[in-house]
Formats: sequence, structure tokens, C-alpha cells
Amino acid sequence: MAKKICFALVLVVAVLSCSGCFDIAIKQDVDFPAGSFAAARERLAVMERQNPDRAGKAAKMHVMVYDGQSRELVQVAVPMWMVKLANKGEEHESMRQPRDVADRYVDVDWSDLEHLSRLGPGLLVQVEDGQENTHVLIWLE
Repeated sequence: MAKKICFALVLVVAVLSCSGCFDIAIKQDVDFPAGSFAAARERLAVMERQNPDRAGKAAKMHVMVYDGQSRELVQVAVPMWMVKLANKGEEHESMRQPRDVADRYVDVDWSDLEHLSRLGPGLLVQVEDGQENTHVLIWLE
């Protein structure tokens, strides 16, 4: 029975990835990711000009992360229904994760992920750490 469930899950993921539901791109040996981030920021600027009030619901979440130490650029685009689906049925109280070297914890209310699409298209998070050469950009579209 467990093998059938695993096979079904693999089949669903394969179908979704082939149907274009989500995009994942990992680029290695990237020395200068500024062009990719500039293109994403330009898209965000156009979205903001066209919809300054962030009206409507977002359909997709985009995440772009660059790690200067590994020189990897990771880009992920996931439909909001998959973000909501990932949130279903989890025990969120036990999902406390260390966030820094001092082992301090940050509490996150994971149930809020269900309501992200209500924010409308636009920027969610932008972080640039010049010291570690790390960049993160998360937006809704």
C-alpha cells in the first residue's frame, strides 16, 4: 500500500512539473546575479505601476535566492494553490526552527500562508546581505 501511495505522489509531481504548474531553476557558478535580480525588480516595478493598490488575488509566488558562498542562484515559482496545499494538515506548533547561531527560535504562524494571495501581486520580502553576498527576493504575481 505504501508503495502505491509513493508511486502516486511521484506521478502527481511529475505531471505537475511537466504541465508547467511550477518552475524551478538552479544555476551554479554564478559570479554576478545582479542581472537576474534587476530583471525581477523591473517586473515588480511594472506590476506596482499597473496596480499600485495591489488589488486582486495573487496566483503565483516567486522566490529568488543567491548564495555567494556556493555561487548558486535558485529561482522557484509556485502557484498559490500549492502554497496553500503545503500548509494543510501540518502540525505547525512543533515547527519551530533555529534561525541563528545562538539557537534562538522564531515563531511563525504557518496558517497565515493560506491568506497570502489576498495581499495581491507585489513584493513580499527583499533581503541583501553584502557581507555574506546573499540576496533573497520573494514576490507574488
